[in-house]
Amino acid sequence: MKKEKIVVLGGGSWGATLATHLAQNKHEVTLWEYFPEVVESLKKTRTLKTLPQLRLPESVKVTSHIKEAAEGKNIVLSAVPSHTVRSTFKAARDAAFKKGALIISATKGIETTTFKRMSEIIEELVPDAKGVVVLAGPSHAEEVAMEQPVVMVAASQKKEYAEEVRDLFASDLFRIYASVDPAGVELGGALKNIYALACGVVDGLSYGDNIKAALMSRGLIEMTRLGTALGAKTATFFGLTGLGDLIVTCNSKHSRNRLLGEKIGSGKNLKQALSEMTMVAEGVNSTQSAYHLAKQKGIEAPIINEMYQVLFEDKPPRESIKDLMSRQVGTEMEGVVL
Repeated sequence: MKKEKIVVLGGGSWGATLATHLAQNKHEVTLWEYFPEVVESLKKTRTLKTLPQLRLPESVKVTSHIKEAAEGKNIVLSAVPSHTVRSTFKAARDAAFKKGALIISATKGIETTTFKRMSEIIEELVPDAKGVVVLAGPSHAEEVAMEQPVVMVAASQKKEYAEEVRDLFASDLFRIYASVDPAGVELGGALKNIYALACGVVDGLSYGDNIKAALMSRGLIEMTRLGTALGAKTATFFGLTGLGDLIVTCNSKHSRNRLLGEKIGSGKNLKQALSEMTMVAEGVNSTQSAYHLAKQKGIEAPIINEMYQVLFEDKPPRESIKDLMSRQVGTEMEGVVL
């Protein structure tokens, strides 16, 4: 395996976990984090308060100086929150990215102002990059940090770039499939968080498995309708970054989005629920973006619409479930070309 010089942007749980795995694969890794206090804590303890099972290798250099982190690196991995991707890459671009660097986007979200996917933002800001590869799939940092096996997808319009990322991570515990549908992989990773919020609402209302299964399966159809209207391939949503990611995020105890939805279902409004969260739940911004995208494209998206009203218009969650149940019934796969 060729050893690469890599900078990981974002010292949160996912960024630190990916940096750890890459270092274990003997790559030269620098981890950049915006908050100096987090950097100092990582240097001293080699772990995170939010992820105590993580042990960051001593070989990983940690810094809050973007120029020091980015300069001369031929691979850049982005794991910052979606709402900071634009500002981070503006700063990193001006801090001397190596021309022709391969950029990996491991952030799941859709920008709320432009409705662009994360890879589209990066391509806009770093036009002289070698390419942008999307990395997504069912992958909680809590389990990866404990060296439990994980299977993901690397997607790029050029298959060889996706395969390069596959080989970068390859190990007995890390399996990656290559894809040439970055739009589908990215949209699946972002949209599934909306349905995880909805499933969390169901948990907060103390409803059972039946309605959660319905939300997941109908959510899969809904995300496929919207995703294909945005240029993605249907088959992608029935793979790891659609169905697979949907299953794990809607059901797992590790899911931030499911937890946030549970708090809202139990009676808290969005502001109150967010104040109790220690990590970012990307589904909130994704709901806002997906709601407007569905309107623009004329796509029927009832679960997205209801979650938007619950989050941003204070609609009672129980009323939303009732309205979903009372909608006119159509054919199950309506609007989806298989």
